[in-house]
Amino acid sequence: MIIGFTLCKHIARWQRDGLIDEATAERLRKDIAGHGVSFGLGNVLAILGAILLGAALLSLIAANWEAMPRLVRVGLIFAVLWCGYLGGAWRASRGDKVFSEALYLIAAIGFGAGIAFVGQMYHLSGDMASAALWWTGGTVIAGLLLRSPTLVSTSIVIAGIYLAASVEPDNTSRLTYVWLVPVFSVMAAGLIWYVKADVARHFLAVLLLVFVCVVHFDLDASTILWLALATGLGLFLADALRSPVLDDLTGWSIGLGAYGFLAAHMVLMIFQFDDHGFGRTREVTIGFAILALAIAGLALSGHRNLAIRWSAYAIFCVEVLYLAFETIGTMIGTAGFFLTVGVLVLLLAVFVIRMERRLQKKSLLKSVAP
Repeated sequence: MIIGFTLCKHIARWQRDGLIDEATAERLRKDIAGHGVSFGLGNVLAILGAILLGAALLSLIAANWEAMPRLVRVGLIFAVLWCGYLGGAWRASRGDKVFSEALYLIAAIGFGAGIAFVGQMYHLSGDMASAALWWTGGTVIAGLLLRSPTLVSTSIVIAGIYLAASVEPDNTSRLTYVWLVPVFSVMAAGLIWYVKADVARHFLAVLLLVFVCVVHFDLDASTILWLALATGLGLFLADALRSPVLDDLTGWSIGLGAYGFLAAHMVLMIFQFDDHGFGRTREVTIGFAILALAIAGLALSGHRNLAIRWSAYAIFCVEVLYLAFETIGTMIGTAGFFLTVGVLVLLLAVFVIRMERRLQKKSLLKSVAP
């Protein structure tokens, strides 16, 4: 909504300055109205309200759980599920895309709580990871049948809960997450494509980044880091050099390039801080590799991929300051260190300002090119 309002202001200014005529301005306004932002403040508030309402219902049930007969307990769980799923389907059939998703979310929360309550009631054996796995599976099936983007995103979040629970020492099947999470990710990618759950793509990308870190630190495995580095660089370069091809294949070239860029930097930073036995030389060497990759991101994709551009700025500035602290900061006093950092920050500001001008000029030339 905010983006659409800003674009309308720009259209009015272009029309006032004589850059476009009235007919073109009206067509642009109609196009914005027809392709408005579907995930606005109202959606966020509806989802937040659904989470709070679901938590309130579960708290009320849990507080009176022991006083209820078993049949009433099971009936309440099914009532929450059916009211959420059927109510959401009814609202969706009426064209309501906000409160239908909120009702679906309440049902998904109720399903997870139902697993815990039934397990406690009948003293079923199991652990948190197993419960989260069943919760994920049920939510995936519901998302598939109802074609709900919110349920797809929720299933990925629950898969993250499963991943966190899987590394607990008392988990009976600790290492199953090593293959279950990749299998789930492939299924989730297909579900995202089928349901057109655009927001869920970000949740899945974050889940995979967390998965790489968990596998490395839990199993002390460097192989997955090299695999993530190669995959990240491949996605970044594919977006930078062959963006139309990647977009035709996936429909999400900019996002894949940005997450690939972040994955490559994440791996390099893990290599930089993971083992200090090689001394400061290794940290500085990898630090220069991080800076080189950040500059490559600005040079290749900064003019068209804002996520890469601002990520590269942040990584470049933080890494420069870190290298300054590691090399210069240990050799000079406090006053000298602050003086050095102050000068570096000013130089970084000059670098960012000049780079912004160059990238904006390059982006403008690309947009007006025939």
